[in-house]
Amino acid sequence: KILAEAVLKLASANCFMAPVFWAPPSRSQQTMTGSSPMQKIIKVLHIDSSQNWGGGQSQIATLIRESKNLPIEHHLASPKNSKLYFKVRSHVSGYTPLGRLGAISPLSMFFISRYCQKHGIKILHAHCGKSHTFAYWLKKFFMPGILLVVHRRIPAKIRSNLISRKKFIDDLVTRFIAVSNYIKGVLMSGGVAESRVTTIRSSKKPFSSTDQEKRSARESLQRTRELSSNGEFFILSASRLVPDKGLFILIEAFRRLVRELPSARLLIAGEGPLESELKLAAKALTESGEVVFLGFRKDVPDLLLGADVFAIPSLSEGLGSTIVEAMFARTAVVGSSVEGIPELIQGESTGLLVHPGDAEGLYKALLRLSTDKNLRLRLADNAYQWASSSCGAEIMVEKTLEVYKEILGQKS
Repeated sequence: KILAEAVLKLASANCFMAPVFWAPPSRSQQTMTGSSPMQKIIKVLHIDSSQNWGGGQSQIATLIRESKNLPIEHHLASPKNSKLYFKVRSHVSGYTPLGRLGAISPLSMFFISRYCQKHGIKILHAHCGKSHTFAYWLKKFFMPGILLVVHRRIPAKIRSNLISRKKFIDDLVTRFIAVSNYIKGVLMSGGVAESRVTTIRSSKKPFSSTDQEKRSARESLQRTRELSSNGEFFILSASRLVPDKGLFILIEAFRRLVRELPSARLLIAGEGPLESELKLAAKALTESGEVVFLGFRKDVPDLLLGADVFAIPSLSEGLGSTIVEAMFARTAVVGSSVEGIPELIQGESTGLLVHPGDAEGLYKALLRLSTDKNLRLRLADNAYQWASSSCGAEIMVEKTLEVYKEILGQKS
């Protein structure tokens, strides 16, 4: 607090200005044309502290890109050279860097507050835990009148220590957006009022998945380097290589499957701290070329189009947005019945569910899908129809806009 007061004194003396990388002219000063004759622009600063690319960053990018015809002017605060910045820089109206220590730096908070004042930002939208902390203190010390939306994508319980609880219980957060009803329940069980939480599922932009496109993607998948020949049944996993994703369970289940079905192949896309250990496990449990690590891939939709099954054996998962991509690819899905996943996978209807951590159950589900093509096709078709009506990107964007409009109305 003392440091914050010192920064304010420096500010009043005009000792420094906030750094801004670039800020092209906004689409309009206050209004835009559209379905309504004149609509007020809602100016939002998205705050994300991650340097890397993951599910959360993918959702931010989708929100920004798919709302270009709506009355929202997006601005971004993220670390310099973050992957999110490079993905959306041509779609945002302005950008300001967020330092690595931004979450605890009053100086960074001052810079961001100056940026918001300069550009007329009305809403801060924090997209991760560190961003939540940063935005909470930014509002408390520098911008008490601004509205704060916090996106909650992880299913972790609210910590019991006083400072952590204040971030959630205090009314400084105008609205929480939970990506699943499970996470909404976690917030409510921690003391957050139901009226302050809106559930908006993570979504993906639909893409074409015709039979011809699936055949072409499969041929490309079969040419994957290091993949052994004679592969006929392809299982894909795409996630960060971290403990919560349950990938050791998947490798063990695959070891059992490949004994029954030698033509099975497992492809794992993603990067993360467990990569070396997972490769050692795969080498110890399977033959060369049966399990292939693809690293970070930008073409996950193409991989999904070519696969027979998408497997998500997570031990903890707020929702699992890649499941939606698999559904749009018309690829059968098997996942853990944990936390938010059953909100996407309805067992025996839009996919198969197994108990988290159950390698035997996962093996049986994969074996069942490998031997019953009609089941795979039925699950994939059901999932495609359901996702098209429930999980399109335009649905997520429209619901987010409704939240923005609602809280602005509450303020006025």
